[in-house]
Amino acid sequence: MTTLGAALLAIGCFWSSQAFAQTTTTVTTTNGAFTEYVPGSETMVVRSETGTSPLRYSVTKQTTIVDETGAPVAVERISAGSPLSIQYTGSGDRLVASRVVVRRAATATAPVTSAPAVTEQQTTATTTTRPLTDEEKDAIEEAREKRKEAAKKEIERQKEALEEAKDKLDDHD
Repeated sequence: MTTLGAALLAIGCFWSSQAFAQTTTTVTTTNGAFTEYVPGSETMVVRSETGTSPLRYSVTKQTTIVDETGAPVAVERISAGSPLSIQYTGSGDRLVASRVVVRRAATATAPVTSAPAVTEQQTTATTTTRPLTDEEKDAIEEAREKRKEAAKKEIERQKEALEEAKDKLDDHD
């Protein structure tokens, strides 16, 4: 009986006290041509294929910059006019590049006409952690205590049932 009680108690205490906040992030992909990189501001300037004014993307330590094969590329090695595909989050003046793919320049023998930019949006769910508030910590602790108490009650109930069964067996002998 002690093993069963310990197992039930362990199961009751198994739940983690870590809290994860579920957020939704929209990642937008657009195509353009590299204009410049401003090292001091960690800003990449790209001229969109739509011909609109250049867009500025923040480049962070989490930004992945690769070529079409997936090989890493140093941002300082990208030459002006190189075609890019940029995945970013944010809007307005705060665009944060998450992935930049440096594409090969198209070799065309026919005249090239400007086509509208291809923009895709995909919604992804990301899990982020944040510190627990005191209220959340209290709620987790309260839930843990309730589970422990319920496990103890169940163990006691099973223990009593076993004792009753043992008594019945002893009475029949």
